[in-house]
Amino acid sequence: MSEDTKTGSTSGMDRRDFLMAGAAGLTAAGLGTAGLGMNTAEAKTIIPGEELKTNATKGGKRVVLMNDALMQIGPPIAIELAQKGHNLVIAQPAEGLVDKLKSYGAEVVVVEGIEQEGPNDESQPGSTQKLVDAAMAKFGGFDAAYIRTAIHHKGDVLTTTREDMQKIFESNFLAVMDSLQSLMPPLMKAGSGQILVLTSATGGKPYYDMMGYSSMRAGANMMIRCAAMNGAPNGVCVNAIGTNFINYPDAVKTLGGPDAMAAVSEYIPVGRYGEPEEAAHTAVTLLDGRNMFATGMFIPMAGGYNIKSDAVAELTGG
Repeated sequence: MSEDTKTGSTSGMDRRDFLMAGAAGLTAAGLGTAGLGMNTAEAKTIIPGEELKTNATKGGKRVVLMNDALMQIGPPIAIELAQKGHNLVIAQPAEGLVDKLKSYGAEVVVVEGIEQEGPNDESQPGSTQKLVDAAMAKFGGFDAAYIRTAIHHKGDVLTTTREDMQKIFESNFLAVMDSLQSLMPPLMKAGSGQILVLTSATGGKPYYDMMGYSSMRAGANMMIRCAAMNGAPNGVCVNAIGTNFINYPDAVKTLGGPDAMAAVSEYIPVGRYGEPEEAAHTAVTLLDGRNMFATGMFIPMAGGYNIKSDAVAELTGG
């Protein structure tokens, strides 16, 4: 305990005392945790049961928002959620996706004016709020949200301009904050919910020639950890997942053809590219309401890239 130099009394607790005391010691001392700004004892996260809780007031099923049902892991996430009996509010679905989702019994609301690429791209302020408003109008609430915002940029610290960095900041960092500010209040008010943001594996380990992108993704990962502290006492779990080396439909073209992909795969610890369905399955476990204990996490889905110490040097010939 620290001593008040004027009165000689003791007040507060220094870091060493706190670490040594632990939760049991704090409780025994009558200090609790709420007074320390942790609010841990007040958490109200619902323990999942056979019948999952839903914030929806119409329809009886859980409702998941998705601002990307077109690219990358979006479509397989939507399919698996529909198979599990969730209703969906989505933007710009892939061709034929809506019919497929409905075939599994899902109600599907498509929100117009949110694009993956174009003047109304998903990074624009207010985009996620459109999904929230649509869910409230149709279902009276929602339970989870999958959010992807992205603009890729190649350049190292010496070649990236301030103008480049501003665009990267707006799409890969600021847009995440906009989404969290739209999604968290209604979920916190309802007392339960899950948010999963797709960032990038490069946010946990830098990738050659992508300084700005890696930096902003790392910042977004930290923002999500901070948001998780806001959400936890109100039953809201906030997590991030980051991908790299995934066999997306356009990966062959983007990476320079099958030979180039095969060459890169030699440096992926698992020895191959991942499939979108693999990453989507992991994502769904943080969206379907069955796991309301995990929060503040960043999960890299990159075939072990995050644990390979020499991956950057090998990929760049360094």
